[in-house]
Amino acid sequence: MQLVRLLLVASLALATLPAFAETVHLRRPGNATTITFEYITLDETAIMVKRLDSDAVLNYKWDDLDLDWIKKNNPKIWAERELLLSDAKAEKKMAKKEAEVDPFAQEATATDTKSLVKNLLISLQDGFKGMSLEANRTEAVCNEFQLDENLLWLGFEDLKRASQLSGKLEATARPQAVVEDNMDAGPKTKVKGKSVAVAKVRKSPEAAAAEAMARKDFAEGNRPYNTLGYLRTLAEGGTKGKPIWMMLRRSTADREVMKAIFDKYAKMAGDLAEKPELKASKGELAVLKKALENCADSVGKVTRESNVVEARLQTDCRALLTLVLR
Repeated sequence: MQLVRLLLVASLALATLPAFAETVHLRRPGNATTITFEYITLDETAIMVKRLDSDAVLNYKWDDLDLDWIKKNNPKIWAERELLLSDAKAEKKMAKKEAEVDPFAQEATATDTKSLVKNLLISLQDGFKGMSLEANRTEAVCNEFQLDENLLWLGFEDLKRASQLSGKLEATARPQAVVEDNMDAGPKTKVKGKSVAVAKVRKSPEAAAAEAMARKDFAEGNRPYNTLGYLRTLAEGGTKGKPIWMMLRRSTADREVMKAIFDKYAKMAGDLAEKPELKASKGELAVLKKALENCADSVGKVTRESNVVEARLQTDCRALLTLVLR
């Protein structure tokens, strides 16, 4: 019985002992101090270890350690690092090889004003999803911007049409709001701290069709709108420009992409203008650069809360379109 008790105590003691931890010896260059740590993990740039006398976990960059000494005294750890480095090198080599054969890996380079404008026009047609129809309720949007719902949905159709290179805005009159006779106003919506009565507007067949298409495009994740469409409709302004201006103010992603395009091509125009062989085109490149910078600056100042750049943006859009769509 005594023997059984001793065996039981021994087995319990063994069970409570910590599992054997792999250790690693590290030192810094120019420092004779060698420290033993519990090894945790490593990657191509650093090694993670834990102090044996505490729970402190430390990261050391390989560049800060004496690699020759570590290689000699930690062959297993060093082999693991070498394997990681060889895998990373192989991946980089493969990526470079794929880039060399991938026709899309190299961006078209502009050599003169004509090719720059051609590339710009292609970038202006990169698709957007437009204003989110999930995050923006129709009633709230129309109240905030004092916009007839018919004009809102027809605006989506206008923007989609103008986003096509061959698309043109039709010079047609927009329907006026028709308030339902059975009720003077709908529910009140709170806009910027104020309660605004929402007039119940009878939706026209054209607006209903435009709404159905806009919601279908959004639900399917389509990208039927682009910078060219925004430029065209904002340049026209008036009744057709108002809903597009509203969409731009509520579409942060669209604004960011548009600004990036303008900034990118403004820099390219400036770089081309500095080339000696394009001295004769320096003037027109400078004009294009300025037009792109103006658009980038105006779009960058557009916010949902502010409309101070609306008139300026319209002028900038017109100026850029004149240079691009010759």
